[in-house]
Amino acid sequence: MGLLSFALPRRRDGCLLYVSDRGLAHLVLTRRGFGAITFGHVIVASVEPTPAVWRHELRHVAQYERLGLSFLPLYLWYRARYGYLDHPLERDASEDPRLFS
Repeated sequence: MGLLSFALPRRRDGCLLYVSDRGLAHLVLTRRGFGAITFGHVIVASVEPTPAVWRHELRHVAQYERLGLSFLPLYLWYRARYGYLDHPLERDASEDPRLFS
């Protein structure tokens, strides 16, 4: 996704951040109504992340670190079962207490 953003990455808090207002990554994000998406330690954003969005995405990085390769299938299963608003991993990234401290 980072390469599909047509942006050069930069390091931020141990992650690679791609910010792009063009390319396939931007199209996927904006069509889905998202400002950013995280894949491991790579964060792709359609605009420069606000401090709140950055904290949210860093929580997803922590979830990836704990869940490893099971993150993506688990994320998709939760998404199908609960939707976005009641998604346990999204709620964890947005609220306290944390599932993964």
